Amino acid sequence: MSRPGPRPKPTRVKELEGNPGKRPLPRNEPRPQLPVKRPRGMGRGQRAYWDQHAPELERLRILTGLDVPAMRLMAEHYTFALEAARILGDEGLIVEGRDGPKKHPAWQALRDASGMYLRLAAEFGMTPSARTRLQLPPEVEQLSLADLLFEAANGGEASE
Repeated sequence: MSRPGPRPKPTRVKELEGNPGKRPLPRNEPRPQLPVKRPRGMGRGQRAYWDQHAPELERLRILTGLDVPAMRLMAEHYTFALEAARILGDEGLIVEGRDGPKKHPAWQALRDASGMYLRLAAEFGMTPSARTRLQLPPEVEQLSLADLLFEAANGGEASE
């Protein structure tokens, strides 16, 4: 049975926001220990999306092993939206239909995939408005731009 009203935010996101409602946070909430592994069967674009975003979400302790299916869906919607945008760029917004010019069907695919992506991204704190509410606790190290560049130059190995 579902409760009326908006869906609750994940506790980890509330913690990163500084618990703005000041309500007690759940004490016995499950803390999944499953490892975060990229699922098999993802396309090239989806793998690239995963590899770019999953490590940071895991570092912030927002992405857990139980969240892998939602993260996979987010990667799929992102790549579907990009593909629809590419089709629209190649073919234009208007196509010739039986009864004359009409809106390209890829337009609806772009809208649907973009909307679903944004909903999922907000769940993970990945939109600008969601991110502005996050406050990193001291135990989550913020890397400087120099550290990030050094890490990238060394193939992903962090500097000490």
